[in-house]
Amino acid sequence: MATSGKSVVINIILFTCVIAALGIAFMRSNSKKPIRLLPYIGVSTIDSSIVDGKYQKDTVYHKVLDFKLTDQFGQSVSLDTFKNKVFVANFFFAQCPGICKRMNSLLENASKKFIGNSNVKFVSYTVDPLRDSVPALLQYAKLHNAVPYQWYFLTGDKNDIYKLARKSYYAAVDDSGANNFVHTQNMALVDYEGHIRGIYNGIDSTDVNKMVVDINLLLQEENERK
Repeated sequence: MATSGKSVVINIILFTCVIAALGIAFMRSNSKKPIRLLPYIGVSTIDSSIVDGKYQKDTVYHKVLDFKLTDQFGQSVSLDTFKNKVFVANFFFAQCPGICKRMNSLLENASKKFIGNSNVKFVSYTVDPLRDSVPALLQYAKLHNAVPYQWYFLTGDKNDIYKLARKSYYAAVDDSGANNFVHTQNMALVDYEGHIRGIYNGIDSTDVNKMVVDINLLLQEENERK
C-alpha cells in the first residue's frame, strides 16, 4: 500500500509538471502575438476574397497619405521619412495667437519624453505656408526646443497640406467655402504601418498625457510584433 501511495504522489507531481509546462508554452506562444490595445481610426474598404474555398471579409483600415514637403532645414520630407516609425501629426501656423502656442507647448513637453528614441517622431504642418517660410519654421522650432530630425516642421503647397489635414489625418472638417482655413487643435497618432490609432485634443494637457501613454503602447505593440 505504501508503494502504491508513493506512485500516486509521483503521478500527481508529474501531471502537475506537465500542466505547468503546457501553461508556460501557451503563454510564450501568445506573447509572440502583437498586442492590439488601441483602436484603428477610419475604414478604407472591406476586402473580400476566397480562402480555401471559403468566402472571407477583411477590413482594410485607412492609412495616411503620402506627401512631399520641406522641413525647417530646407530638406525634402515624405511619408517614407517616417517609415516603420510611430509619429504624431498636428497643424499650426507660426503667427497663431491662440491655440497653436498652447498646443505646441504641450507637444514640446510630450516630445521631451522620447528624446533619443529614433522610433518616435513628431510632425507639425503649417497651414500658412505663404508666411511660414523655411527660416520662419526653423526659428519656431528653436523656440520650442525641437530636437532636429525628431520633431519636423513642414511647409509646402497649401492645397496639399489642407488635403492632409482633412483627408489623411482627419484633423479638420472639410470646408471648401469662403472660410477655407484649417485651424485645429487635433493631433493624430500614427502607427508604424501608417494607420491612425488615436486623435487627441492638443490643448488639453490630460489628453496629451494620454497620447504619451498611447505612444508607449504602440511601441510595445511593435516589439510584440517582431
